[in-house]
Amino acid sequence: MSISAKTTALIVLMGILLSLSAFFIQRSVVYPAFHEIEVDYARNNIDRVVRRLDTQRQTIDFTVYDWSAWNDTYSFIQSGDPEYIESNLYPDTFLNFGFDVALFLNLDGEVVWGSVYDFPSDGSIVDLTATYLDDIVAATAKFTGRIDPEEDIDDQTTSGVVQVDGIPVLFAMRPIVQSDGSGPHKGYVVFGQFLDDELITTLSDQIVQGFSIEPVSENTAPAAPDNYSLKIIDQSTLSASKIYSIDGIPTLRATAILPRNITELGRDITYYGIALLILLCIALAAALLALFRWIVVKPIMSLKADISSISSAMDYSLRASIRNNDEIGALSREFNSMLQMIEYNNTELLRLNAELTSKHQTVLAVQSDLQAANAELKRLSEHDPLTGLSNRLALEKKLEQAWGILCRTGDPLTVMLVDIDLFKLYNDRYGHQAGDQSLKQVADILASAMQRKSDMAARYGGEEFLLVLPGTNAEDALGIAASIREQVIAANIEHDCSPIEPFLTISIGISSVVPHGDLTTGDLVRAADRALYAVKGSGRNNFRYEPVGTTGH
Repeated sequence: MSISAKTTALIVLMGILLSLSAFFIQRSVVYPAFHEIEVDYARNNIDRVVRRLDTQRQTIDFTVYDWSAWNDTYSFIQSGDPEYIESNLYPDTFLNFGFDVALFLNLDGEVVWGSVYDFPSDGSIVDLTATYLDDIVAATAKFTGRIDPEEDIDDQTTSGVVQVDGIPVLFAMRPIVQSDGSGPHKGYVVFGQFLDDELITTLSDQIVQGFSIEPVSENTAPAAPDNYSLKIIDQSTLSASKIYSIDGIPTLRATAILPRNITELGRDITYYGIALLILLCIALAAALLALFRWIVVKPIMSLKADISSISSAMDYSLRASIRNNDEIGALSREFNSMLQMIEYNNTELLRLNAELTSKHQTVLAVQSDLQAANAELKRLSEHDPLTGLSNRLALEKKLEQAWGILCRTGDPLTVMLVDIDLFKLYNDRYGHQAGDQSLKQVADILASAMQRKSDMAARYGGEEFLLVLPGTNAEDALGIAASIREQVIAANIEHDCSPIEPFLTISIGISSVVPHGDLTTGDLVRAADRALYAVKGSGRNNFRYEPVGTTGH
């Protein structure tokens, strides 16, 4: 067998081995990696669904907390005062909250007042009380035993999902106490939402991920946080599901149908990559064969001079001078072709390097835009959409951050809890749009009162605001509070149904402390809360300082 044949067989065998190796790598490494990415994507999306359901539950519980810890509710649950019902318990109230179920139960689980509504998208109100009230009361009453009256008032709560006529109802329940959190309990407030198709569609639109829910048996074993159920439906779709538990009790199974775009992309890349590598191996083998034929038959000594001169000059535009039509000429022409290829590749390399530099600049620009977008997303997630102030999430971060810093520096941390006096009367008199506008005005005044970059004004909930003033002592805080109160009065926001003044007023509770390990931010906020309630009890439209660790009267 000739040298040419042997070389041909060797190159072909090498190409086959390279192709098989490429196929094995693509199928065993690349494609499974795409599958793992797809699995992570599915888990992340079903986690988003579960988090959205829990956020909905927390929203209901937060509203129940506002209503249950209210002196008016405390009086109503004992007297059944119809004026409370007429002033507060009308359908528009629960339409604004988005709640379908509202129950006020006495300690025996009996209904003092209750209603069940449906709020269709056409704006109408459908009263379903006669149809569902008894079933809902019976289903939720058993949850009263899960509330431990010995716990802190903030922890006296329970939530769950009950089935009513085949429709899951997500609800939260809290005991009715006085506004300062004192008891004894006089009953329970229960608010809930039907997890019907319309609400699920709304939640799906909010997180840009369609999903469905189904109830699970109470006997179902609690699922671990990383317990997912993934099922491939076909080549283009898969389902991801996870059990949503409340207080460690399984309640719902959430399921999302997801496209398998990542796996399809990995499969395409695998197929095209294998095909391209096979073609490259064939092309490389052909080039090597041609090159070998042109070179090996050329007398080494005849070509040496040309090679030496070209090599010494490092000028690849020079060519070998042999022009024979025999093997020597063929070898000379191949050598010249090789020189031409090197020259071309150098030029092409310079061009590709310039192109790569340009693309790198484009990538840097895209990364800059992405960072800006992420910064904007972070800003939106930490600000209240109505007032533009920081929200509870940003507030909690700020308190913990300031507490940690001031523990080391020994400087004081002051908070102010600001409440708009009789704001419910304002909303009832002027409407919620006017109420929103007055909230913005007060928020602007609070924001302008922040004198340092480290200060923060945040919306604490409803008509309450919390100001965080790191490094501000109690004396300076009293001056700031006086200025804020005067600015609100100077704004002269009409409030003709207020028994205090014919304009909108505020009450401010102040507390200050030098942070240390024996206290928490909760102790500081509770002291400000006590001061606020003392101001409210003494006629409102004022401010008061309460040190941490004392009991307000």
